[in-house]
Amino acid sequence: MIDFNPIEEAKSLFKKNLQKGKILSLKELDLKIEEDDELNLSRNLLKKWYLTINSMSFLPPLLNIEEIFIHSPSHIVIKNAVNESPLDTDLTKDDLLMICEILAQKNNLHWNYTTPFASFYSEIQGVKVRVSMIHYSATPNSQSKIFIRILNNTIIPLESYNTNNKLFKKIIQEKKNILIAGATASGKTTFTNTLINQISPDEHIIIIEDTQELMSNGSTSTRLLCDPNNQNKSMNHYLSYSLRMSPERIILGEIRGKEAESSLLAMNTGHNGFISTIHANSAHESLHRLALLFKIYSSKDLPFEVVLKLITSNIDYVVFLENKKIKNIIEVYGNNKDTILFEEIAA
Repeated sequence: MIDFNPIEEAKSLFKKNLQKGKILSLKELDLKIEEDDELNLSRNLLKKWYLTINSMSFLPPLLNIEEIFIHSPSHIVIKNAVNESPLDTDLTKDDLLMICEILAQKNNLHWNYTTPFASFYSEIQGVKVRVSMIHYSATPNSQSKIFIRILNNTIIPLESYNTNNKLFKKIIQEKKNILIAGATASGKTTFTNTLINQISPDEHIIIIEDTQELMSNGSTSTRLLCDPNNQNKSMNHYLSYSLRMSPERIILGEIRGKEAESSLLAMNTGHNGFISTIHANSAHESLHRLALLFKIYSSKDLPFEVVLKLITSNIDYVVFLENKKIKNIIEVYGNNKDTILFEEIAA
């Protein structure tokens, strides 16, 4: 008879090593006790637990899932395009904490009392995801949380958007500058990939992003991935470098900081065919947000009206998405002081 619980023994061993920064393999947790039926059952249960915390095997197949919200072991929500549904698991609070610590260690992140928030890109079930984690020390109920967004690697045909296909093909052909706006998870990146797919594969495109979400089959495409820990590999620096590479188009993953100034100056020097995304609540508000980012991060103390003029002179179209659909499109003509002059085009 086994006079101790081999699973709890293994869990304790795993936890002690994890606290020291080492992730034990399943083989290293083998307690090497003589084979018998009770031990085989224990090892099967141990393997199930190990896969739960190390591979998040408690999650359903990620196909057709958009987001996963892990608020606590007993409160997990799975969201797809149609609805949200709860997920029942046998996770414990300790299991969830170990899952977070494993994710942090595998991605070389400091996640603790002093740095309670972590956001990074990873893979689960071989699927690319973006993960955000909150440390239990930052919550009133001492509960760690995980938020997972599944990244879409499928190019949606332009025809699937039930929009003005001829307009977008014309915009791409004429190398107009396009800003794609919307809230989080509105489908901005997916639609950007749709537009990139309309570009001739012979064109030299420079794609700048935080992680490889944008897709291009062109052999002449140049990809630049940012590194948050290296100032020389920021979007802002990459934009400056890209101008020396004679790009025919520049595709920027998202404008949210210093790159607001660099991208506008690049467009203002004749680099057409620019495409980027921005968080905003409407098409025309995205231009005000871009102006605000310019003012906040720019070293140049330009009046807001001048910044807005720079923006409206270089952004040709804004596409606003909501719930993965194109809600409206505007063509930008200019500005009159703080007022943006534009025409709304039927989507």
